[in-house]
Amino acid sequence: MSGNIYRKPVAFAVLATVVVLVGTIVMMVVPIFTPGTHPPPPAGMKPLDGLALAGRDVYQREGCVNCHTQTVRPLKSEVVRYKGNRAKVPSEQYSLAGEFVWDHPFLWGSKRTGPDLAFEGWVKPSKDWQAAHLENPRALVPRSNMPAYRFLKDGKLDAADIQGHMRALRTLGVPYTDADIEAVPAVVGGKSELDALVAYVVSLGRGVDRGGAAGGEVDLAVANPHANDVAAVVKGKKLFEANSCSACHGDEAQGTEGVAPSLIDDTFLGVKGDLPDAAYFAVIKGGSDAKKALGRPGQPDGGMQAYGSDLSDDDIWSIVAWLRNQKAHEAAEGHH
Repeated sequence: MSGNIYRKPVAFAVLATVVVLVGTIVMMVVPIFTPGTHPPPPAGMKPLDGLALAGRDVYQREGCVNCHTQTVRPLKSEVVRYKGNRAKVPSEQYSLAGEFVWDHPFLWGSKRTGPDLAFEGWVKPSKDWQAAHLENPRALVPRSNMPAYRFLKDGKLDAADIQGHMRALRTLGVPYTDADIEAVPAVVGGKSELDALVAYVVSLGRGVDRGGAAGGEVDLAVANPHANDVAAVVKGKKLFEANSCSACHGDEAQGTEGVAPSLIDDTFLGVKGDLPDAAYFAVIKGGSDAKKALGRPGQPDGGMQAYGSDLSDDDIWSIVAWLRNQKAHEAAEGHH
């Protein structure tokens, strides 16, 4: 009896279509309108300001989502690759649905021609680095196949258009206040589309704390236990390269103009005059948060990430040992 339906192809096609549609509605449409289905945003998360929101529009317009995803999956290799293992709460080591609750549309993507950017605000928080990379990707990543976006420096931002976008998003549930909207002209004044795109990229993943372990109190009197240790110097060089320090600071730690400072000269964190090894240790371990404890500002838009969750203290001291060896070598060559 049931086999009769196969002798009626039109009826079978209609019935199959109805079954698929009903299943789709039950599984995908109904949950959208069911209270409590959508996860709340992480505590303390705020919607994008006017500049970052404009940058998100540029990101969409330029098709960045065609090469970059924004979803770190809950797999160990993914979590480690994108530094999610630094998150203080285990569940925040990968992308959370609540982080995207205000995204219209979602920009998760599916193709990784370029790296995932979900945690980019923690992985590479330096605005200077991001801007330099967008202007000339191969200057910082020689094997990059990303096109240059230098032309965005000439792109102008329309404050009124951004304000209209905010109002539209507010009708969709994004909690923009009147004050947020009124602040747009001041936030975007004098900024270019490149500035906006940088602001958006460094905002990614900032909904939760994935900043890594801080360095704690800084004691400049602590000596490097691996000073002048040849094996540690060799190890430090390998760690410097393996953790992509050269992407910002250059292959020999000589610095990259406009991106990151030299680590082998006599200026440290924007102030003439070097500091002891313990200062370098503190910045590598705690990132930019250590600047305040050291009393030096560094580059205004600099954003050194913390490596305290990725490297052991022994590893960090080894990197410092290599930096000191490199500085001594450069001085002997008469470069300072």
